[in-house]
Amino acid sequence: MIEFVTATLSKGLTHLGQFWANQLGGTFLARGSTFALDGLLCTLLLAAFLAVPRGRGNMPRLGVWRRALFPNRLVASASGRADIAYFLFGLFIYGLVFGVIFSAGPIADWVAYGLARLAGPAPAIVLPAVVGGAVLTGIFFLAYEFAYWLDHYLSHKLPILWQFHRVHHSAESLSLLTNFRVHPIDTLVFAHIVVVVSGLAQGVARYVLGPGAHGWEIGGTNVVVMAGAIGLNHLQHSHLWITLGSRWGRWLLGPAHHQIHHSTDPRHFDRNFGSVLTMWDRLFGTFHMPAARREPLRFGLEDAGLAPHGLWEALVTPFAGAVGIIGAWAVKGWPAKGAPGSSALSRVKPAGLPLSRE
Repeated sequence: MIEFVTATLSKGLTHLGQFWANQLGGTFLARGSTFALDGLLCTLLLAAFLAVPRGRGNMPRLGVWRRALFPNRLVASASGRADIAYFLFGLFIYGLVFGVIFSAGPIADWVAYGLARLAGPAPAIVLPAVVGGAVLTGIFFLAYEFAYWLDHYLSHKLPILWQFHRVHHSAESLSLLTNFRVHPIDTLVFAHIVVVVSGLAQGVARYVLGPGAHGWEIGGTNVVVMAGAIGLNHLQHSHLWITLGSRWGRWLLGPAHHQIHHSTDPRHFDRNFGSVLTMWDRLFGTFHMPAARREPLRFGLEDAGLAPHGLWEALVTPFAGAVGIIGAWAVKGWPAKGAPGSSALSRVKPAGLPLSRE
């Protein structure tokens, strides 16, 4: 019996070690990962360049760079420490428990087959390889951007999804690691929305251009999505007030845009849902242009509970909230627009109860 337990434990630890090694390699070394070390280095260099005020005559000391990129509140505050915990959870635990149910490839095949049955064979369109690759890369990038916007919009507007997404908005200070402060259910919903939208776009492309229609990729990741992640996405949860200027800031979403999204000011609720482009926010009326100078914003949730950064509040409470909403729907029916549970009402700040900020 002891030998059996020992062998089982040894085998389990071996598999666990292999899984963690694959996770670390796939995250920081794989060519298609947006968190590959070379990409992260580019992000840090860009952040270091942007963190220093323009016009400064001399090169800042190393301590200035460190405080600008990794402020003390990252470990000194409960919110910052929770960001670190979420990062480690996503890296070492999430993949052991959760996974994507379906992928974009089969959806693309079904869409292409369905279009062929409904509309007949597509007219033969032959594009030079460079032109076809560039066009499809742009189309698939726009499809990803729309999927991101749609998931984010629904996560704020549907009370059940907000119960899980509000974990991300419970951050009371923003850092480069706040991007990982996401409930597993929130991540699963996002992944499957991206899969469905990407599969639809790929299916149409296969129908029109044939099964060999592909965009430009690096290790399976769209090159524009990769560039957007390195140049903008990784910085959007930083504390740096970067608006990208009055011209580019109307087309690209920088850190200041996303700080507006996290703001507790009711004027900023449900604004700037996009990933890199402002396109879908502008199209659907959810865009808000940040001011050129830093605005005095506060972050977090007023109804986050007594321990908003604790394990129970992070992982268990959202399920209880979702069950409560389902129960209320079963008794009273589907709620009217703006009913309790939506992101806007749960973020209203009652008078006399200021949110903490750093």
